[in-house]
Amino acid sequence: MVVRLMVGLAAVLLVAAVGSESASARSDSGQAPTVQATEGEGLAAGDEWQTVNEDEAKRILRETPINVAELVEKVKRGVVVVQPINIVSAAAAEVTILGSGFVIDKEGHIITNAHVAGKSSVAQIIFSDGSSERATLVAVAPYYDTALLKLDKPNPDKLFPVALGDSDRVRAGEVALAMGSPGAMEGFNIDRSDPMEFWGLRQTATMRVVSGRDTDLTFEVMQHFYNRYQGGAQFGLSYSMNLPYIFRIQVPINQGNSGGPLFNRKGEVIAINTWGRSLPVAQQTNWAVPINFAKNFVVEVLEHKRHDVPWLGIHCIFPPNITDVESFTEFRELVRPEGLWVMAVEKESPAALAGLQDGDQILTVNGQPPPTPEDFRVNVLLGEIGEEYVLDILRGNNEFEVRLYTVPKPAYVVNFSV
Repeated sequence: MVVRLMVGLAAVLLVAAVGSESASARSDSGQAPTVQATEGEGLAAGDEWQTVNEDEAKRILRETPINVAELVEKVKRGVVVVQPINIVSAAAAEVTILGSGFVIDKEGHIITNAHVAGKSSVAQIIFSDGSSERATLVAVAPYYDTALLKLDKPNPDKLFPVALGDSDRVRAGEVALAMGSPGAMEGFNIDRSDPMEFWGLRQTATMRVVSGRDTDLTFEVMQHFYNRYQGGAQFGLSYSMNLPYIFRIQVPINQGNSGGPLFNRKGEVIAINTWGRSLPVAQQTNWAVPINFAKNFVVEVLEHKRHDVPWLGIHCIFPPNITDVESFTEFRELVRPEGLWVMAVEKESPAALAGLQDGDQILTVNGQPPPTPEDFRVNVLLGEIGEEYVLDILRGNNEFEVRLYTVPKPAYVVNFSV
């Protein structure tokens, strides 16, 4: 009887896993779902009502395959094409780049990548039904590769906001669905006879898994080196520099997918598709910005008209003279000493005002053994402005204590100090 019950329950949850909001609400409410079956549907005639505890119900939902087509149908109207427009004269407009985005509220706010829309004041937004509206750039955070747009004349009847999830809870191996608009060039100054310019794909979906949470800085160093030293100015010098971590994903990301949403199995956005290798042999190496960073940025901008990055002014990952990935990797693996060290101090920073010097060793942080340099960086970046750090410092044979408080990182500081 137990076996038949489980088979019947799995069948019920298979149908309800994506398409039924009520099933998700019941499983999230803490109430154990109740299942009743009739003869021939998993229970023998005369059997009583059976219940499954909450943990078991969540496990079954987790292991139940999802209906991808239903998931795409549920969220696709919230995914848009973003075509930033460079206004060169009163009579001419030029599409500078193509990307994707997603609607987050009925007021017409749209999230996309900074490298898609961060350099243009206006953009054309194309909805899934083919209609379009103009949007204006509200704010940009190149350090998160995130930009916030707002439709000039939002029509609530045409807006279908997507749900924003919690990227802090995402685990390696979770299913992820990327949606975007590779090659959906339409609207302004487009030669549709050229297949390299017009691919005709307004919206596509790709699915695999989140490979893991990448915190080793390789991606950030690589992008910063490209932007600062190899002419990638469209991203801005601070592109990705202050990301505490980024998701590495197996999901294929193509040109035009940038700025589009990465959904979990519930249809919640867990990240922003930001960068991918276009070669098929390298499609396992793609990255997405966790949605929590974008949420924090949007809330701060809408409520306080600004967003700041916490900063102490300490170089503890590598010296500032290291710029490229190869030098960073060699220093980290062959040269960098064990423990947490001050390798350089930024002028007029909290660290400089507290008297820290190059070569100081940090023995404890807030009374605890020092974290790894990478973990210390993440802790600072995820902290609050004004947060206190009590450091025990060893300089030569002298040991002393300093107190620092994070301040907003100045815009002119374009390096990996924290």
